[in-house]
Amino acid sequence: MAESRKKFEDELRDLEGIVEQLDSGQLPLEESIRAFERGVALLRSLNQKLEQAERRIEVLVKNAKGELESAPLENQAALGAEKNLDKDPAA
Repeated sequence: MAESRKKFEDELRDLEGIVEQLDSGQLPLEESIRAFERGVALLRSLNQKLEQAERRIEVLVKNAKGELESAPLENQAALGAEKNLDKDPAA
């Protein structure tokens, strides 16, 4: 389970190395298959870490009273779209 403790950047660097090895075409077939399997496992781990980070990200937004409050990132995107609709295009 040491794999789950690796930093995102370390796993990404490992994946980039695997891609370079596979692109070189220098690996024998069996090693290529093992490298590909390892790459798939890293990709899944990286995606999971990104999803976890996305769920944790919060941004500060102003509520109707002008007070700052935290809101999920998805809400911020929706609020930004609403604000753009409210703007006068001629301004």
